[in-house]
Amino acid sequence: MARTVRFALVLVAALGAMMAVAAENRVDLAGIYLCEGVNPDGTPYKGLVEITPTADAYQVRWTMSEQSTNGIGIFKGGVLAVSYFGGTPGVAVYRVDKGRLLGDWTMGDSKGQLYSETLTKLPKQLRDRLKREGPAALRAS
Repeated sequence: MARTVRFALVLVAALGAMMAVAAENRVDLAGIYLCEGVNPDGTPYKGLVEITPTADAYQVRWTMSEQSTNGIGIFKGGVLAVSYFGGTPGVAVYRVDKGRLLGDWTMGDSKGQLYSETLTKLPKQLRDRLKREGPAALRAS
């Protein structure tokens, strides 16, 4: 009897773990996001972020004004961790929250300070317009 109970508990735990992995795999991070955050000097910034799946990782490209920064990320346990180089090495960590990615980032020269950033996925129609028209599509919306 005890063996049957232990087997049932192990089976329930395994099924729970498989369901969590399946739910994580259903998160579609690919797309273009509106990026809003706070600079080290306290001023707000906005831009676009494109996340593209590549094998088991993600290519991430931030575009602010006319400058772009590229990074590479891994999505595990509901968290997207991204390493990037924007003049100095940096890292950003995001968690999925109701269709947005809520994150913190830091750079090598920031003396350990963390800064916040929110990525909000753009609707498919606007993403398609951005691919055709570029940033001018945002001003027209």
